[in-house]
Amino acid sequence: MLRKCFTYFLLLLAGLWAGAANAQPETPLPASAPNDSGLHLSSFYQPSPTPNKKRIGLVSGLALGTYSAGMLYLGTLWYAKEELGPFHFFNDAHEWKQMDKMGHALGGFHESRYMIDLYRWAGLPRGKRLLYAGLAGFLAQSSIEVFDGFAKKWGASVPDIGANFAGAALAVGNYWLWEESRIQLKMSYLPSPYLKNPDFQHLFGSNFAEGLAKDYNGQTYWLSVRVHSFLPEGRFKSFYPPWLNLAVGYGANGLEGGYHQDSREVIQAREYRQFYVSFDIDLQQIPTRSAFLKTLFSAVNVIRLPLPALQMDRNGVSLKAFQ
Repeated sequence: MLRKCFTYFLLLLAGLWAGAANAQPETPLPASAPNDSGLHLSSFYQPSPTPNKKRIGLVSGLALGTYSAGMLYLGTLWYAKEELGPFHFFNDAHEWKQMDKMGHALGGFHESRYMIDLYRWAGLPRGKRLLYAGLAGFLAQSSIEVFDGFAKKWGASVPDIGANFAGAALAVGNYWLWEESRIQLKMSYLPSPYLKNPDFQHLFGSNFAEGLAKDYNGQTYWLSVRVHSFLPEGRFKSFYPPWLNLAVGYGANGLEGGYHQDSREVIQAREYRQFYVSFDIDLQQIPTRSAFLKTLFSAVNVIRLPLPALQMDRNGVSLKAFQ
């Protein structure tokens, strides 16, 4: 299920990335900034201080077009292969150590974050842009559950919808409280041994690209905190790098499926959670005067670059060189 969610997430990000090149996220707007039409290159990257109808129409059209393309892809190329039936729900909260729920939250967070930046560029008032962006991220991810509800193999998942809401709410909450992403959701991936095992390649894939979307055992989800923004003014804050975040990660191992075949005891003995503490490079805080690079760093800030991390699981505590 995460594979189609992740594929749709990438489609949405690709479309929103095309529009995010118009935005310069988390950059203070000068009081004297002109309310241009959005067509002059000299001010194209600057957010509009007042609602700009052309930009609002461009952003809304981009979001709607990207969403429609994603839905068309799922409906015609993905779910056309599934056996369909009456709409129904399925509670999958106990499966995969909730790693799939982390993927849903990640999608809701970054889709909402992109829309907040785009609507800010368009000059939409603060309350409206947070409301519309949050709803956009939540509904874009939750639409997948409509398709799942008609698929006999799956079923709509209320826990998935809850994870979508949590991710979108975190993005909106960041900007509501601080006007910046101080608490971020990210993902890292290192291929697990399952990727080389022919018995599990139908579940987790056989190469890096497939594993990135399907290999739960190799994925890690991170809550990355922008430490610099929380520090009080003083000498320590002036020396602390703005781009160095503190991150806590969550992953799992021993995930092999079998939820309808294996007993609860077998599953519990095989599967276990993993927790991490590490640092993170906040790409949005990398100093640069290039508006394009700022936008690029914002677009790829969904990824946590591999760094040394302290790992804790049922086997004890260990230091990982890259995680």
